[in-house]
Amino acid sequence: MHFLYVKIPVDHVSDQTHQFEDKLDQILNDTGLGSVAGWGDSLGVAQPDGSRRVAYTRIDVDVSDLASARALLRTNLPSFGVPTGTEIHYTIDNRHFKDIYRKPDWLLDQPLLY
Repeated sequence: MHFLYVKIPVDHVSDQTHQFEDKLDQILNDTGLGSVAGWGDSLGVAQPDGSRRVAYTRIDVDVSDLASARALLRTNLPSFGVPTGTEIHYTIDNRHFKDIYRKPDWLLDQPLLY
C-alpha cells in the first residue's frame, strides 16, 4: 500500500463542507485502487484578532498503485469542482513530491522542500 493526500484550499465564500471525500472514496473503490483513510481541516495563519480560519481540507488516501491513483485523481478532481491550487502529495523513494492543479492543467512532480 502507498499513502498520498489531497490538499484542497477552502473557499470561504462558498462553505465547502467536506463534499469531496465521498466522491474520492467512490472512484477509488470503483477502480480498486484504494480508499479514503481520513480527512480533516487545517488552519491558516492567525488574523490580527488572533482568530484562524480553515485554510484547506486534507484527505488521506491509501492506494495500491501510486502512479495509477495519481492519474485517476488528476483526471477526476477537476470534475468534482476542486479549486486551483489543489495539491496531491506523495512520496517516491523517500522523496516528497506534489502535483498542483492550475486550471486547466496540472504541474507534476514538484519537489517538496521542508
